[in-house]
Amino acid sequence: MTKTQKLMAFSILLGLVGCQTMPYQPYARDVKKKPGQSGVIALHLDNREEDKAKARQMMASNCGSAAVKVLEEGEVVVGQETKGTSDTTKSKAVQGSQVGSLFGLPITSGGREAQDSTSSSSVTTSVKEWQMSYECETVAASKKR
Repeated sequence: MTKTQKLMAFSILLGLVGCQTMPYQPYARDVKKKPGQSGVIALHLDNREEDKAKARQMMASNCGSAAVKVLEEGEVVVGQETKGTSDTTKSKAVQGSQVGSLFGLPITSGGREAQDSTSSSSVTTSVKEWQMSYECETVAASKKR
């Protein structure tokens, strides 16, 4: 094996190892937050346990020493996305057939000019995310009184 081949093999191996060791970055964001009272946390629709752990950490940070009570958790529609396509077809001009002549000029019938034909379609889908609404337990206890 030549020096160049060894260097190339090492570079490929290094690239593969680098891709394998990239850690997952958890995703969670505050949608609504009332400090010390309640809030809503959004996650990706296909969330992982790391995402939920980050959400629990954010809830605990908002509630401080109070316990956190998750009120509702589930899929929520947050918008719409429309994707469209269009296709334009050009037809060729068709010459008509000669039906006679007038003063030496041909007279034709049945011809047609070139035309454009456009067809389009669109698909609208709902954009969804996973949301967790919660409240801090001390607020819930004081509301019951």
